Amino acid sequence: MNRRIYMSYNAIQKYLSFCFFKRHQKISLLDAILHLYQKSNYSYELPKTPNSLNKSHDIFSLYQCLQNLHVDVTPIIQKPQQLYKNVSESYFMFAEKDAKILLQFQNELVHYHKHDYFEIDLVLDGETKFFTDNSVSTIHKGDLVIISPSTSHKIEVIESSIVICIVMKKSTFDNSFFNLIKADNILADFFNKCLYSSTENYLTFNVQITEKILEIIQNIFIESYSSLPQSNAICCDYISILLSYALRGLSESNNFKTYDNDLTNRFAKIINTIKVNCDTVKLKDLAQQYNYDKAYLGKLISKKTGHSFNYLRNYYRIQKSCNLLKYTDDSINSISEQVGYSSVNSFERSFQTILHLTPSAYRRKSE
Repeated sequence: MNRRIYMSYNAIQKYLSFCFFKRHQKISLLDAILHLYQKSNYSYELPKTPNSLNKSHDIFSLYQCLQNLHVDVTPIIQKPQQLYKNVSESYFMFAEKDAKILLQFQNELVHYHKHDYFEIDLVLDGETKFFTDNSVSTIHKGDLVIISPSTSHKIEVIESSIVICIVMKKSTFDNSFFNLIKADNILADFFNKCLYSSTENYLTFNVQITEKILEIIQNIFIESYSSLPQSNAICCDYISILLSYALRGLSESNNFKTYDNDLTNRFAKIINTIKVNCDTVKLKDLAQQYNYDKAYLGKLISKKTGHSFNYLRNYYRIQKSCNLLKYTDDSINSISEQVGYSSVNSFERSFQTILHLTPSAYRRKSE
């Protein structure tokens, strides 16, 4: 079978909903696709995707527009048994692109599965059940979940909820995500451990679903389905922008999701609090803010990051001082006070410990 087989998202969703509402049973995506294939409800030609979809200013008009897109189901027809196993990048997602974006189906019988690429799920409206081997969470509007490779999981979209799913090659995700935080070694190391450890293998952020976010998502869809030159690179760039908005939530307390049972997310927030308030933050106040015993939080910081609280605070103070040394004419003494040091000697010692040169030498080097 050399020809590709395409089905519209709308046709698949209609059959899933028909079975759910009329027959009072959920069926799997595989069963829905095989049924439509037997009924010849497919095409050998991919309908042309417009280079610009109708501008959608709200979630529901965007959803209606995206329902008309078509899915390449060729590998599912050819090798159906692979769909619920350890799905590889070569199976069906990445024939020509490093990333693809899809709509998650409603009223679907879902199964645990894993794959060797990254998955990013964003709830545009409603709520969704997110299952891993060790936990069950309800994720709500604006929640964005990054699921790392080889994580057994399933996503159960609750009726009438709208969820997009971005799948991305591991190498491409690493370049996109970690490039955004490459200047922050502490945060980059922390996220790297979270996403590649055997137990903490997903991250949850929160993004305000604004018209700007909808425009970014729409552009990801356009470039994901486009055959124009550079569409792959542009698609990945838009995904990087979406991830940037997720990371911005670290600095906005209302936009970063911390579940009581999700230490990973809570701890990323703690690290960022140290970063933002490095000039004044104290371990005692931090422990009180996050409801920890002071001594326990100190040990937890060391365990999670490999560094003490004092090292993290000094690291972010020195980062902040580097910008002041580069872009202002403030004296070394003034800068040391601005970033929280009580004496210039302490500042210079910390600077040399972390960057292996003096503040004066750094300033000369930056000129």
